[in-house]
Amino acid sequence: MKIEHTSNPSTQDIDFLTQQINRDTPDFGDSYPFAFFIRDDKGTIIAGCNGSVVFGVIYTDQLWVRSDYRKQGLGRALMDSVHEYGREVGCAMATAATMDFQDAREFYERLGYKSDFQRSGYVGKSHCIFLSRGL
Repeated sequence: MKIEHTSNPSTQDIDFLTQQINRDTPDFGDSYPFAFFIRDDKGTIIAGCNGSVVFGVIYTDQLWVRSDYRKQGLGRALMDSVHEYGREVGCAMATAATMDFQDAREFYERLGYKSDFQRSGYVGKSHCIFLSRGL
C-alpha cells in the first residue's frame, strides 16, 4: 500500500469517496456536491458557488462574484438558489464559512445567518467564520 497525494483530485475519485461514505451511513441520508453558476452572454462564468448537501444540511463552501459584477445582487441570487435547493432536498439548515479578510460576514448576516464560531490559526493570524441559518 502507498499513500498518494494530489492537489488536483479527479471528480471520479472524489465521487468514489462520497459514494463509499453514503454506503456506510444509509440511515442518515446522502452527502453530495452541488454548484450554481451565473454566466454572461458569452458563456463566461461571472459568479458561482458550490458546496455539499451533508446529511440534511446544505453547506456553501465557496461563493465568488467577479469584481466588476459585485453589488448587483448576484451573490444574493446565488444564495437564494442554494436555500431553495436545500429546502427542495429536505434540508432544515444552511451553513457557510468565510475568512475574516474576505469581508463577507455582513453579507451572510443580511441573509439571516448567525455566526456559530470562529477558528483561528490561518495564515496572517486570520480566522475562519462558520455561520448557519434555518431554512
